[in-house]
Order: sequence, then C-alpha cells, then structure tokens
Amino acid sequence: MDLKIGGLPADALEDRLDHVALTSGSALCDVLAPVLRRPGKRMRPRLLLTVAGDQPGAAALTCAAGIELLHQSSLIHDDLMDQAPLRGDVPTVHSAHGAGMAVVAGDFLVAAGIEALASVDARHAAIGLRAYADMCRGQALETTSRHQILDVEKHLGILADKTGALIGAACMIGAQLADLDSARTTQVGRFGLALGVLYQLVDDLFDLCATAAEAGKPVGQDLANGIYTLPILLAARRHGDAFTRHLDRGPAGLDAARDLATRPEILDEVTKYAQRYAAIAERNSPALPPGAVASQLTVLPGRLVGRVTAGGTMRWSSSSPPADPDAVAT
Repeated sequence: MDLKIGGLPADALEDRLDHVALTSGSALCDVLAPVLRRPGKRMRPRLLLTVAGDQPGAAALTCAAGIELLHQSSLIHDDLMDQAPLRGDVPTVHSAHGAGMAVVAGDFLVAAGIEALASVDARHAAIGLRAYADMCRGQALETTSRHQILDVEKHLGILADKTGALIGAACMIGAQLADLDSARTTQVGRFGLALGVLYQLVDDLFDLCATAAEAGKPVGQDLANGIYTLPILLAARRHGDAFTRHLDRGPAGLDAARDLATRPEILDEVTKYAQRYAAIAERNSPALPPGAVASQLTVLPGRLVGRVTAGGTMRWSSSSPPADPDAVAT
C-alpha cells in the first residue's frame, strides 16, 4: 500500500543501502544484498526526507538509510518468527540461509542502522533506539497474544509500538534535520506515530477484506496465524460467544468469523477508529515545516481513511470519530 509520498532521491538512497550490504563482510554480503535490493515502498525514509526538506543533503540521506536498515532488520526477524518462506518474490533469509543467519543478519542491520544515525547526531540514534525498543515490545505482546481476544485499547497500543514508533521516529529525525525546535519536533513525532497506527489499521483491514490484487500482496494471513486485528476484536466485542465459537473451531471456522467481522456495522466501527487517528495526525500537522512538505504530508491521513471508505469490495459508510481522539497510546 503506497502512500505516494514524492521526492525520494531513489538512486542515492539505494546506493547507501547497497553499500551496507557490500561492506558487511563475506559471510553476510550474499545474505543481505537480496534483502536490501528487494523492491520496496521505502515509506519511512520517504517520510524522513520529506520532513527534512526539499533538497536532502548527505546527512539526511544517511539518516534515511539508517531508518530503513532498522525497518529491514525487523522484517528479517518477523519472517523468522512467522516461518514465512517468501517476502514478495524473494526467499526470506531464514529459508535461504537458516535461522541462525537470520538472527545475525537482522542484528547486524540494527547495529548498522544505529551507527548511521549516530554518525550524523547522537540525538538521532537515541530516537532510533527508543523506537526499536518500542517495536520489540509491541512485537512481543503481539506474539504472546496470538489467538487471544484483547481489549481494543491494548491492541491499539501494540500497533503504536509495533508500527507507529519507527514511523514517528522517522518524522522526528526529519524534524531535527529541519532544525525545528523541541516542541515542534515532538508534535511531528506524534503526527508520525498516529499516521503509523492509521497505516497499520488500513493494512490489517486489507488483509481481512481485500483481494490480493487490491492489497498488492497475499491476504488472509493474520486471521490464519491467530493475529486478531481490530475488525476481529470488534466483532468479538459485539457478538460475544456467537463470534468466538467460530474462532474456537480453528481453520474450519475462519470463513464464518471473517464473514461476521466484515459486516457493515463492524467496518463502520473500524472507520471510526481510522478517523480517530487521522484526526490526531491532522491536529499535529501544523508543526510540520511549511511549504511543499506540509502540502504533501497533511493530505496523507485523509488519503488513508479514503482507502477504506470507497472503492470496490472495500466500500462502506463512514461515521463520526469517537469523542476522545486524544485517547491514543504514545
């Protein structure tokens, strides 16, 4: 799902990522080169560079590469945990080189990412480290919560850590590179965190509702793996045992559970939560640097909400956001 953020000096960024693979040593080079050269949206570095300014210099590109390396490390570890054979059309590291090498390769990218951020400013490295720790906490909670019906707010907190934290960090580092003051940098981070949660809500909804062609990747993975996303939790809250009995049947009950979780009343509730996080992002967007940056980024929350309120099999009505849009985990 491409956010269509413009202005990425793609060749320069890809060259920096490639340099990391090529200088990683003979044992890791063949492992990391396919990972770092795999086509991707590069959403986090795009956000960082967009916030940093219209003409990114060497420092911004180094930080953008550092943020992307942290993201890629998490994908290597996620694939290992999920025992996924492919990411896109590329074999995952553990499937091609073994679990031990996947752990080492992911850890190496963490170190390389933090080193890149620290080479520009220790503040950037501190933000990256905090975000990575949040990601680990979120992933650990999601892992221990598989096949469990969580409280909705706890689930949203997991999304804030697992996805929102690094996107918020990318925006904060961009703000520091743009020489924004501390208060505005914090606000830009809140914009990014809310945008990240909103992005994950939409992505999770596509996994449940969309076709593979609409989502641009395989779908139906979360429910099959016992990861209960917001529509599933809302259906359980609304229907109780009439819904959870389908989950208790295992694979045989998944189609019935999916049918209940994609009814219009549930999708309307999901839309309210999407609008809630869009409102948080929009409220913090005035802190973004002015000009082209603000015009590109301030439309993103509405664009994401638009992905779930119109179009083909994804169409449903939207409603007003909840009364307390500030009730978000930070």
